[in-house]
Amino acid sequence: MALKTSCPCCGKLFSAPEDYAGKKINCPKCDHRFVLKTEEQTLQEAAEFEARKLQQLEDRRRIELIERQEKKSRGSKAAMPYYEKFQTGTQPVRNYDPRSGPGFLGIRYLADLLLIGAYAALMLALTGIGLTIYLKVVGEIDSIVILSMVLIGWILVGGILFLLLKYLAELALLMAGLGDQQNDVVRLLLDLRDNTDEDISK
Repeated sequence: MALKTSCPCCGKLFSAPEDYAGKKINCPKCDHRFVLKTEEQTLQEAAEFEARKLQQLEDRRRIELIERQEKKSRGSKAAMPYYEKFQTGTQPVRNYDPRSGPGFLGIRYLADLLLIGAYAALMLALTGIGLTIYLKVVGEIDSIVILSMVLIGWILVGGILFLLLKYLAELALLMAGLGDQQNDVVRLLLDLRDNTDEDISK
């Protein structure tokens, strides 16, 4: 009994002996070498191809829904979480949620405290400068040299503390932002791995 097949390279339809099933044969038209498959295998591969195509179309449709929903619900606090409203494939998204709040709250609180400390140091330096000038006006400080040294000291101390604390606050915020980005990438990879594992198991 002959098996009907087609060349995957040029599309030529031809028949080959059934004994050649599972073996490599050459296309009579373009001489492309490929493995001859049985009709059941060909039908199964065609069905799997159509299923993958339908799955891709479904995923594209869901992505479009997600994008439209994101535009509608942007700024809405009562919107349903992403992973409850939408799915990828046949399983819900378990890890990644673009609406989730920022992480690393401890580092962010530390950044806020450092920023408050920076402005507090600046205000303290300005207060010290003002107090020094007041002492000069009332006559408590007579020497111009001493006045200049005290003022320069306040400016240096206040400026250095302000810049140092502000730099540390920005560094902490940068670390928290990078940590959030890394977590998002990890969650997306976990979802991709889970969906891929499910597809393979099927």
